[in-house]
Amino acid sequence: MGSSDLKDKLKNIGFEKMIEFVKRHARYFMAGILFFVLILILVLWIGSTESEEPKGKNGTEILQVEESYQVDAHEGINQLIQQYYSAYAAGDLATLDGIASPITENEQNYISFFSQYVDGYENIQCYTKSGLDAKSFLVSVSMEIKFSGVETLAPGLDFFYVRTNEETGELYIDNIYSQYNFANQENALDTSVQSLIYKFEKESDVMALKEEVQGRYDAAVAADPGLNEMITTTIPNDIVNMQLQAVPENPEVPAVSENPEVPAVSENPEVPAEESVEPAPPVEEPTSEALTALERVNVRAAADAASEKLGNIEMGQVVTRTGIEGEWSVIEFQGGVGYVKTEYLTANPAEVNPGNGGGSLSEGTVVTLKDSVNIRSGMSETSDKVGTAYSGEKVTVVMSYAEGWTKVKWKNKTGYIKTSLLQ
Repeated sequence: MGSSDLKDKLKNIGFEKMIEFVKRHARYFMAGILFFVLILILVLWIGSTESEEPKGKNGTEILQVEESYQVDAHEGINQLIQQYYSAYAAGDLATLDGIASPITENEQNYISFFSQYVDGYENIQCYTKSGLDAKSFLVSVSMEIKFSGVETLAPGLDFFYVRTNEETGELYIDNIYSQYNFANQENALDTSVQSLIYKFEKESDVMALKEEVQGRYDAAVAADPGLNEMITTTIPNDIVNMQLQAVPENPEVPAVSENPEVPAVSENPEVPAEESVEPAPPVEEPTSEALTALERVNVRAAADAASEKLGNIEMGQVVTRTGIEGEWSVIEFQGGVGYVKTEYLTANPAEVNPGNGGGSLSEGTVVTLKDSVNIRSGMSETSDKVGTAYSGEKVTVVMSYAEGWTKVKWKNKTGYIKTSLLQ
């Protein structure tokens, strides 16, 4: 498929919208899209999270027995994933929006673009393990991609976090943990789920499945020049052609007016002595300095709280500041630049308070609640509610976390409460 064929097909999915997407993200478009193309061909869930494995007292590692994969054991999950890939190959955003949420506008544009190259997904197998609660699942999916005009199928491995809708009881894909969002972090991640995925990706059977799929993928690409050309040449070249045609060479410089009624600027205008222009002040060379985040904070595309969110930096993370614009700091972020409110940064790492909302509680401590509190499935006020514990009820501490949350046992259930509410 050449770039002209691609543009004809894209007319049906809103080419103007795609062009606008390219313009807004010109700096990152090439690296980002190529990254996702490779990810969809062979998704290896490696280094996606920044969470550290939970530690026990005195920093010792917690030893846990690995849960084994269940292969195609949940019919509801099998049907959900089959429906997802059918809609993905067709670029059917309406269907995807009903089974995977949230899907950002940028990811929708990418799906519409990539689906033009795909005839379908075949030989889909679901490998499941338990999620954070009894109604959620970690799902590795082995499949093979049939590219248009290519005979050999491309083996791939994907990942999904599947939850149960509490109101309808139906399964859905929590798309916050899609590969696209992990790379772009257009939505905030629940650190408890992030930590669970970190441990999951290091388990022996997960690593073995990655290696097995990687071997089949390498063999397929080596055996079929057509598949290799599609992956390494056709798709990247079409992306380059689209970018070159969509983005002006120098979009910041206005075009020269060709209106004959506009007078030409004099090559040597006479400037009266009394109106002589003062020399411009010398431009200060930008300096850089290392600063530490006082808490988890959003990184914006411009010095404006309403501008596009590029991602987050975590409490204690060190960033390089290259400039200041008003109350905002310009920082190096994901290969480009981002903007963070200066009040959330410090030059003194000692000012960072790891507790951020309360000191830790010892494992096994029994706490009698002073007020009624919601117990959540994760370390976020937007996480699913496990239940409501009322004043006078008791909870047992499992572990306190630096994020300001404590994992507790309550009525044979496990969940999270803000540490400050237990003190």
